[in-house]
Amino acid sequence: MATETFQRSLWSSLAPPAPRTPPLSGSGKADVAIVGAGFLGLSTALHLAESGASVVLLEAEEPGFGASGRNTGFVVPSLRTSLGPTDIRDRLGEHGERLTALVGQSGDIVFDLIRRHGIACSAEQTGWMQPAHSATMMRVLEARQGDWAARGRSVLILDAAETKRRAGFGSYHGALLDPTGGQINPLAYARGLATAALAAGAVIHAASRVIAIDRQGEGWRVRTASGEIRAGRVLLTTNALVGCLNPAMASSVIPVLVHQIATEPLSEDLRRDILPGRSPLADTRRHTFALRWSPDGRLVTGGMVLPGPASLARASRAFLKRLRHFLPGLGTMRADFVWNGVIAATLDQMPRFVELAPGLDGAIGCNGRGVALTTALGREIAGLYAGRIAADAFPLPHGRPEAVPGHFLARHGPALWLPWSNWRDHLESARGN
Repeated sequence: MATETFQRSLWSSLAPPAPRTPPLSGSGKADVAIVGAGFLGLSTALHLAESGASVVLLEAEEPGFGASGRNTGFVVPSLRTSLGPTDIRDRLGEHGERLTALVGQSGDIVFDLIRRHGIACSAEQTGWMQPAHSATMMRVLEARQGDWAARGRSVLILDAAETKRRAGFGSYHGALLDPTGGQINPLAYARGLATAALAAGAVIHAASRVIAIDRQGEGWRVRTASGEIRAGRVLLTTNALVGCLNPAMASSVIPVLVHQIATEPLSEDLRRDILPGRSPLADTRRHTFALRWSPDGRLVTGGMVLPGPASLARASRAFLKRLRHFLPGLGTMRADFVWNGVIAATLDQMPRFVELAPGLDGAIGCNGRGVALTTALGREIAGLYAGRIAADAFPLPHGRPEAVPGHFLARHGPALWLPWSNWRDHLESARGN
């Protein structure tokens, strides 16, 4: 079992205090009950409350406790590298075009929400950069730009020289730059969304782990150890931490443990040379190399390590070594913060909006694109529930969850995939093809 690291993260040290969200006690009613106070649950609750619906959000720990408050804090207006607009359309048809439109707006949705509610989360809409580690991936990014241009979005292609100038290191073939992306303190953002939702009239109960969800007449009863909520609709937004609450949802995704590190504070000279425009970077490798500056002058990076004992120490060593590989001028440095979190992956890298029973839904499978995608999707789910969006105009299909074949074994797939992925990345970078 992974070591619990919520309090060890850089974001915990920098975020403002969480708003008061006392545990559920006794009985209550709501139009909608939401289980899980990550970005998706918080965004849905906020937008529902703003529409006039009564909403209660139940969280086992505290808002942002899961992957939402632990990730790298990139605001990325795209799905995974393998999924461009044409790929999404080919898989989902008209749903795919609507999902693509939503994803394309998602960076602006996040930053507009931050500005509208005055959320103090070190928000920087400085663009998101995706460098190509091989000539093949450069051609993919060039085609991707064409796909977005055909849909009226302006994303930029940078040549190799401009990519090196903006990154401050490396020998990339070029990059795609989306000006609407950027970076935030993710835990501060989660706490800010919770504060905004409370101000709009939502009710949030932390330290209120849901132990059962039962049909009650035309609606549902959501129970914790100390109370219950009766609601017409229930939405599960627990993502990878669904556990035993709903086995059908749990078996439809693969939990992936991801580690992050933050270095010691670095010099002003290094801050001017590395990512001088403060655009966060995530390249096209299978095992992505991602990098950003923190608000207090640290480099933040991360990824996967093989599971086993002392994984935090191994993650620290592995990612410091990787940093020195990409930026040999850094020299010796330490990792002041090391933490981890669990993301939910799907086999096709697509998000899901599933119907578990009439009036009981779940949304899951962000595949490491949680900040922008879940914020935008929460707005759409709220619109669907409030009647502002018709069911046939929603950006995702709404069907039963599909179990990952051989789910028990598939859970170990990411660990088996990592050495092969690193080897392929190395070969492609060395050959430049």
